[in-house]
Amino acid sequence: MELKNIKENEYLKFALNHKDISIYQLPAWGKLKEQTGWKTHLLGLYADNKLIGVTMLLQKVTPIKLSLFYAPRGFLIPLDNYNIFAEFTELLKKYLKKYKGFMVKVDPNVIYSLSDENNENKKIIGKQVYDNFIKLKYRHLGFTLNFETMQPRYLCRFKLGSDYNETCQGFAKSTRKNIIKTENMGVRTRLINDEEIDLFVSLLQETGRLKNFIVRPASYYQRMYDLMKDYLKLYLTYIDLNIYHEYLTKEIEITKKELANIEKQMTSNNVGNKLKTAHKNYNEHLTKLTKDLEIAQNLRKSHDKIYIGALMSIFIGEEGITFMSGTNNQYKSFNPKYSFYNEHIKECFKEGKKYCNFYGISGDMNPHGEYYSIYEIKKGFRPEIVELIGEFDLITNRFGYYLYKVALKGYKFLKKFKH
Repeated sequence: MELKNIKENEYLKFALNHKDISIYQLPAWGKLKEQTGWKTHLLGLYADNKLIGVTMLLQKVTPIKLSLFYAPRGFLIPLDNYNIFAEFTELLKKYLKKYKGFMVKVDPNVIYSLSDENNENKKIIGKQVYDNFIKLKYRHLGFTLNFETMQPRYLCRFKLGSDYNETCQGFAKSTRKNIIKTENMGVRTRLINDEEIDLFVSLLQETGRLKNFIVRPASYYQRMYDLMKDYLKLYLTYIDLNIYHEYLTKEIEITKKELANIEKQMTSNNVGNKLKTAHKNYNEHLTKLTKDLEIAQNLRKSHDKIYIGALMSIFIGEEGITFMSGTNNQYKSFNPKYSFYNEHIKECFKEGKKYCNFYGISGDMNPHGEYYSIYEIKKGFRPEIVELIGEFDLITNRFGYYLYKVALKGYKFLKKFKH
C-alpha cells in the first residue's frame, strides 16, 4: 500500500461518495481553517495503484516546532478492515514524522450506537471499528456524554418519509400543533444569500452571548459561504407583523366570545370553582392579547417584520444537517425554531436526502441536565439518537504529547475561570 498527497479533484471524487462523508472532510473546510493557522494535507491510500481511501489532515506548528495534526471527522478508509487500517496507520505515522508531528487527533463520523428518542433500546453497530482503533493503539478519550470533544458525539436525526406530510405524521402531536401555531402567528422563514450575512451573524451572536459560546466575526462566515455555498443554505426567520396583527385580532374576538359564554353561565348556574378559574384565565388571556396587539400596532408604524432567528443548514451525503442557529431571546415565545426546522425539513426533500439531522445534543437525557434544553424541542420530532464512536489520539512523540496535554489543561482552566 501507498499513502501519498493527491489533488483536490481526485480527493473530492472519492470523498463525496463515501458513506461517512461530512462537511469537515471537504477541502473547502481545510481552506477555511487555514485562516486560523492550519495547513491542509490531502492524502490518498492506494492498493495496487487503486485509490481505496482518502483523508484530510490539518497541521498546526506549535511554539516548540512540533506539529499537531487533526483529521476532522476521521479517515475515509475501510476502518472495519483491520489489516487495511493497520497498514494505513503505519504509513500515517511515517507521514507525520516527516513533518515533526507528535500526534494526530481523530473524531470519526462513525456510528457506535443507535437509540430511540429517549436514548433507550440502544443497538451497538460500531464496536468492530472501535475495537480496531483500540488494537492499533489509538488512545480513546472516552464515551463522553456532553460537549467535551472537538465535535458533538451525540446527534439526533430522523428518516424522511415518502413525502413531507407523511413525515410530519411521525412527529409528536404537540410539535405538529406548534408548527401550525407558529405559522398562524405570522412567523416565516426564508432562504437568503450572503448579502444579508451581517444580519444572520447578529442573530448567532445573540445566542452566543446568552449561552456563552464563541461566534466568529461576519468575515469568517462570509469566507465559509464563499467556499462551501454548494453545500450550505442560510435562513432567516422573522415575524410578519401584518399577519401577526390579524392573528391577534382574531384571537381577541374568539376570547371575548368565550368569556361572554362563561359569564352567561355564571348568571344562570351555581358558580363553581371550575367556572371561576376559567373566567379568571380567559380574562388574563384577553388582557395579554390586548397588550400584545397594542405592541404590534406600535411596531407596525416603523416595521413590516422583525427578525428573530437564523439557521445554517448543511446538505452532504445522505443528510440535511442543522449546522448552527441563533434566536432573539426577546421573542422566544414565537418559537422561531419550529419555523426554521420546518423549512429545513422541506429543503431536505428538495435536496433528495434520506435523513434530517438536527445535529449536536447531550447524551444525558435527564430533563434537569445542563444541556437538556438543546434537545427539548428536537425530541418532539421523534428522532433516533446517534452516538458516534468518539475521539482518539494517535501519539507519535510522547514528550510532545505530554506538553500538549499540559497546555490544553491550562487553557481549559483559564477559559472556565474567565466564564
